[in-house]
Amino acid sequence: MSRLPQHASTIPSGAHRSRSAAADQERHDPLRESGRLLEPAVCPDCRAVFAKGRWHWNGSIAGAPSHRCPACRRIREHLPGGVVRLRGEFLTTHRDEVMACVRRVCDLAYIEHPLERLMEIDEDDAQICITTTNAHLARAIGRALKEAREGRLEIDTLPEGTLRVTWER
Repeated sequence: MSRLPQHASTIPSGAHRSRSAAADQERHDPLRESGRLLEPAVCPDCRAVFAKGRWHWNGSIAGAPSHRCPACRRIREHLPGGVVRLRGEFLTTHRDEVMACVRRVCDLAYIEHPLERLMEIDEDDAQICITTTNAHLARAIGRALKEAREGRLEIDTLPEGTLRVTWER
């Protein structure tokens, strides 16, 4: 995975760079910090650490101030960054396999990216609705299902900026 150089976050405001749909969503994010967060900081809920400009799992830093991370804020305020809807006849007959794939994607994301988390799974006979803390995880779930189980994948952005992913087979 490539990472931006540290100086990339200091691009002058007049400069232009291309942005993905996920980056656009982050621009309209109501929970986005208005200023730069002081480093280091520790989330009181999940114990993620903010240092070197990003959140990561690093254990607690003694004496670091407490600041709730964006993922915990989204969970607390019930504001998902992504919504994944799974439906179709294949889902009804292979629900356990499909959900095992979803869990693998979520577990891997959680280990590497503290802000990518599963919020809630709402199931009924016809569909499964999964909410995530950001668009990246929602998109990753949809792509993993499309790759592993084929089907039809639709990805779009809702008016409030939340990414909606629909997988059906």
